[in-house]
Amino acid sequence: MVDAKNHIEAVHAQLAEYLDELFDDPYLDEETRHYYVRYGSTVLEISVEPYGPEEAIALVMAYCVQGVNVTEGLLVGLLELNHELPIGSFSLVGTDIFFSHAIFGRSLDRKNLLGTIAAVATISDDYDNRIVEKYGGQTALERIRETGGRAQRRKDAGTSN
Repeated sequence: MVDAKNHIEAVHAQLAEYLDELFDDPYLDEETRHYYVRYGSTVLEISVEPYGPEEAIALVMAYCVQGVNVTEGLLVGLLELNHELPIGSFSLVGTDIFFSHAIFGRSLDRKNLLGTIAAVATISDDYDNRIVEKYGGQTALERIRETGGRAQRRKDAGTSN
């Protein structure tokens, strides 16, 4: 039986290697061990998560829209899109919409990772402006520009104490 912790560490190391090869400056949040990359106008978070006792997944998630007006029409629309899209799914946390797709760690290679990153970023980018137009909120890129990004928010939080 494969040790789950060792398998997660192996997938994380492989992910780190591929991201370093594919992107100029992938950012690793040391606290969460999640990577952040920008693909076109989309910000992606990539993490390694356990999946059962002997597997791990690489989860590629795009910040699609933040601060959306949650309505029944939005919820139904996202569920219908999840049914129609060939990969990935939209999710809603509070008033923020994400789009994500997972790859099993055992099948993680450069080609699958890059294909998943491209697909998640493209789908998120295709739908973010449509969602904002109809239900309000901001695209992830607009939000980053407005707030100065994660580093600025951390700095602001530290100075307000």
